[in-house]
Formats: sequence, structure tokens, C-alpha cells
Amino acid sequence: MKIEELISGRKDGDEVAFDSVSLPVTVLKKLMSDGYSYLKFYKDNSTFSLWGKTCTACFTERQIRERK
Repeated sequence: MKIEELISGRKDGDEVAFDSVSLPVTVLKKLMSDGYSYLKFYKDNSTFSLWGKTCTACFTERQIRERK
């Protein structure tokens, strides 16, 4: 999923839900500014795979939330 599409039309105080977890729009915007463009949620281990043109990473919900 494109992160830009996930946050389109949402306010900074909103959260985006992924099955059993959710992430704040502000954190997703920060990930975009860090160079990540795409996100995939893996339900079986509750991790997020993120990638962009020059970066790739795998994070848990907690790790993403700490990136503020």
C-alpha cells in the first residue's frame, strides 16, 4: 500500500487501522519524510515492512511509534 494513499484525507490526530493494530497519521507522515513510500502489514507476526527508492526496513508497531 502506498503510505500517501493511506493518509490521504486524514488529519494529524487520526489513526490508520491495520487489523489488530493502528498507527497515527503523524508517524506515517514521518516515515514518508524518511524516504519510505510503501507499507505492508503482516498479521501473523504483527510487523510492518516498509520500503522506498533508497530504503527498506521491517518494524513492529512499537518501533514505528517510537520514531516520532
